[in-house]
Amino acid sequence: MPTIITDEEGSLERLEQLAHTAGAEVIHPDRLLHGRVRDMLATTSLFVAGELATLLGLEAFFDRETSELSSGEQQLVSLGYTLSSLPERIFLAEPFLFLDQVRKNRLILLFEEIERRFSCHIAYSVVQQHPLKKQSGTRTVKGKVIDEMLRIRHRYPLQAKYALLVEQMSFRLGERVALIGANGSGKSTLLRLLLGVDRPLYGKVKRTGEKCYVPAHPALAPVLDKPGATFSEQKKQLIERLSWTEEACYFDEPTAGLTNQQRSDFIQTMLNHPDKLIILATHDPDLIFCATRIVYLVQGEIAFDGPTSMFIEQSRLYEWS
Repeated sequence: MPTIITDEEGSLERLEQLAHTAGAEVIHPDRLLHGRVRDMLATTSLFVAGELATLLGLEAFFDRETSELSSGEQQLVSLGYTLSSLPERIFLAEPFLFLDQVRKNRLILLFEEIERRFSCHIAYSVVQQHPLKKQSGTRTVKGKVIDEMLRIRHRYPLQAKYALLVEQMSFRLGERVALIGANGSGKSTLLRLLLGVDRPLYGKVKRTGEKCYVPAHPALAPVLDKPGATFSEQKKQLIERLSWTEEACYFDEPTAGLTNQQRSDFIQTMLNHPDKLIILATHDPDLIFCATRIVYLVQGEIAFDGPTSMFIEQSRLYEWS
């Protein structure tokens, strides 16, 4: 059975102590890998790589570059990369941080199978994020259009399938938009196109106004004051740096790694700015509930775009008590 450390304040420290005693390193969720997935998994042999891809559900990404994957998919590749050397013990910090709820539940069950099949004991730390008390914000009024996407067809190099297809979509001041969907559904790709980080292969993105952006990985942000800080500390620092003076704010998994109090503080701050355009790519149910609009992506296509209340009524996977 895996060793699970869930204490909110000292879980990482306790995990690091266990790893130090075992002469091993802690694998952090923000570890960025470079290269093809197959190369990450084939450190021992292609045979091991193939079995790991099957076990972790990575077959569809086997020949893709890790930089093209979502944060959740990269986290699974990172786990596979660690397993590829066939270690006796693995120490993981926040192994579910960027995973959608379905993949998270599957990985929890999969850990026992990994231990059995690979003769490898797994220990991991996790900060339990509990449902927060629902907070009500000021009634929003839609303003001018800030971003508009027209006839978007975008794919990554050497990939036959489009990563994002959008016929027409606009975003206005006063909207809190939650981009949701499974890992790899196109949420981060949509954000990058809106920000101008990537240019669409076909189609046009019209942008206006000043914008701020908080990436899923603090390592992708400007240099922080405490570069040696933990992932959670760096994420908190990024959030606290925000001035909220720009017209539009874009977030990729903003509450991943935050404590319940920090999540609550972020949501309240967000609700205190009803005049902004706020777009969030997230798996956090509390953030989704606080959105005014849901954009649900399935394999790069828009499967739902409408009010949050309507989405909640129709959804079978996302639910709130």
